[in-house]
Amino acid sequence: MLRSPIVLVGGTALAGWRIRSHSRDVDIYIPEISADAVEIVEQEFRTRYGASFRLDVTTGENVWGSILVRDIASSPALGTIADLELRALRIEDLFLLKLASGRTRDLDDLDLLAPRTTADALVDRWNQLVKWHGDRHAILGFADALVVQLQRLFGRDPIATIARLEITAGQRALLLDSYRGKGSG
Repeated sequence: MLRSPIVLVGGTALAGWRIRSHSRDVDIYIPEISADAVEIVEQEFRTRYGASFRLDVTTGENVWGSILVRDIASSPALGTIADLELRALRIEDLFLLKLASGRTRDLDDLDLLAPRTTADALVDRWNQLVKWHGDRHAILGFADALVVQLQRLFGRDPIATIARLEITAGQRALLLDSYRGKGSG
């Protein structure tokens, strides 16, 4: 038995937000589902859509990588399907999770996501998600990647962005030294 909500993640969320026309597989979060049920549905859909069809279901709040999205169930609603609530990850969540992945195919999606959000919304959401990051040693790199992308996509001053990030004093000093050394600020 499926329970609401079903939350679209990854490329499926991009398709749900009409940022992309389709996804190569179906990526979803469901709070509870048996592995047997996923396998049955995947096999049924393979007969309809071909052998390459893949159903990627997670029941955990870490949809990929080491960042939990603890409020995933409250992602924006898109509608219903078979009387079940259908939601999709926030644009900001997609942007930040793809940024954190560091994979080329995910980083390429940042250009598609940026026009749907703002630099301020991304910083605000980053400040929330970083509290749920499972790898404290990766936060400095995650912060630096955000600063780089906000400068590239929104023209944001790195020093001003760093000032808004909820990071430790030591992390802030390292980032500021790095950017001041590049001629910023």
